[in-house]
Amino acid sequence: MSEATLLSGELHYWRISRSAWEPALASARALGVECIATYVPWFHHERAPGRYDFAELVEFLELLRAREFRALVRPGPFIYAECRNLGVPDRAVPFAKHTREFRELAGEWLDAVLSALAPYLGSPIVLLQADNEIDPMPHVHGEDQGFAGWLERRYGSLAALNTAWGSELSAFADALPMLVPFTDGQHYRDSQLYRYELATDYARWVVARFRSRVGTFPLALNSWPFVNAQHWRDLADLVEVYGIDPYPENECASSYRELREQLRLLRAVTRRPFVAELGLGIWHGVPCDFTPEHYRLTALSALAAGVHGWNWYMLVGRDHWSGAAIDAHGELDQRLALALREACASFELLRDAPRPSVSCGVTWSWAEHQTAATLRRRIDDPLLAALFEMGIEYDFVDVDRAPLTPAPELLFVASSLTDARVLERHAAQGGTVVFFQRLAPGCAAPDGSSHHAPQALEVSLGFSTDAPVFAYRDVPGAPITAVQKPWSEDPDLARLQACAVGRRYVVGYVEPRGRGRWVVLGCAPSVQAVLAVHRAFGFELPARSTTPGVHVSRRGATLIAVNPGAACTAHIEVGARAFELELARCGARVVRLDD
Repeated sequence: MSEATLLSGELHYWRISRSAWEPALASARALGVECIATYVPWFHHERAPGRYDFAELVEFLELLRAREFRALVRPGPFIYAECRNLGVPDRAVPFAKHTREFRELAGEWLDAVLSALAPYLGSPIVLLQADNEIDPMPHVHGEDQGFAGWLERRYGSLAALNTAWGSELSAFADALPMLVPFTDGQHYRDSQLYRYELATDYARWVVARFRSRVGTFPLALNSWPFVNAQHWRDLADLVEVYGIDPYPENECASSYRELREQLRLLRAVTRRPFVAELGLGIWHGVPCDFTPEHYRLTALSALAAGVHGWNWYMLVGRDHWSGAAIDAHGELDQRLALALREACASFELLRDAPRPSVSCGVTWSWAEHQTAATLRRRIDDPLLAALFEMGIEYDFVDVDRAPLTPAPELLFVASSLTDARVLERHAAQGGTVVFFQRLAPGCAAPDGSSHHAPQALEVSLGFSTDAPVFAYRDVPGAPITAVQKPWSEDPDLARLQACAVGRRYVVGYVEPRGRGRWVVLGCAPSVQAVLAVHRAFGFELPARSTTPGVHVSRRGATLIAVNPGAACTAHIEVGARAFELELARCGARVVRLDD
């Protein structure tokens, strides 16, 4: 079994009594959990500067080995874990992660703890995580942690920086980072890239320190989603396993789309997507209202997205935490047990399933999308909203670098791109690149538009739109047109409508590019528009629900249908086959298509 293909649960041996270890492990096994994750806290094991006691850790690892559990071990230096100083001793607190002082102290800790762990690498330990949710912590150590030097290395000259920023700085030292996008310009983008580089630089250091002790043993890194603290792809490139830590609210009441997009982006940056912390309960101070349905929903959504596994945080409860499935005495919460067992059974069923089948991809650029857009603006992206409404699976395609896997032939442009070369290459190789009212360099600029409140515009690709469209007089390819149809049956409007019905707009074009094409549409994206593009250019959806709110994913011969809303009968289409599935509230079904 791969180190990334595992289902684990968090148990902090140092926060529960030794007498609870055995019953907690028995409860975990009763759920179907095969691996135990734990932090190893620096501050807890340090008896004096440079002197450590690992007897408790060794005893716990021996128990895991005896009970035939695998282990995911996370020895920091930072662990967070709702504990003092986020896991580091007082003497390390004053120093930022990039400083020589911190790295000397942390390096000493890592040398000691990794030596203690060495006899257990392979059994029970199958994976080590370096640090945790790496963040340069500007809120603690200051926003400016060497920004001037970073800018000088990036731009080379002050003149080049002033040109890029439109500024009149007299020295690099006069520049301060802008980590909140009050204005969306190069100043903000550089500030975010600088923050990413601080995190990545520390990740390189801590991974190298691990490597010096454990060689090629599998390592993991993790990030929290959409806080703009880390560049996921940069971190994923450093280790064998990369994961994210989503904590959606109960039953994903207002965040289901965000969760699905997080999981797709994870799949875009690593071949072995792993959810390093799949929220199970919540830290004290936050209402703990999570239902069993919530855990069924999040686990099956992760499987639908093609993850190789997850770690439930927290599986076993302790101080500063509420709602874990197993309490600090090792007793299983029977209210949650059935949902968690079902999730484990679904994981086993899909353990060797291929990645989700998709009909299309959506461009993603870290430089242009993640750093230049706030979370709110991303959520409001009309193309992503339409795809979410459709409930289909699709790929994010990282256009900043060569994709990990071949990009789907049909590629929709969702982010503002200043460099269209990747789109040109995709079309040259036979791909179809589609733009909805969001153009890249190389697209013809429109020279007109419809009026501000159109209705019943019938587009020649086979859909109607009620939103404003932009128009062309001349296009560099085959024109796409929209014709005004009657928009009301009110007889009082008949004569007025007659003036407009039949009015024709050229709203886009299809331009051959190499062996493929660019499709430029001056229409707003919608479910109907996305479906029409699929039909017009011969792309078949692997699976789709025609029931609003239901999301489907196909992984080989298995279909995962997920319903984040009220109980319903879902109407599912898989190719020419159509059938119905009964789905409970916040429920999911895993169906073998060859049965």
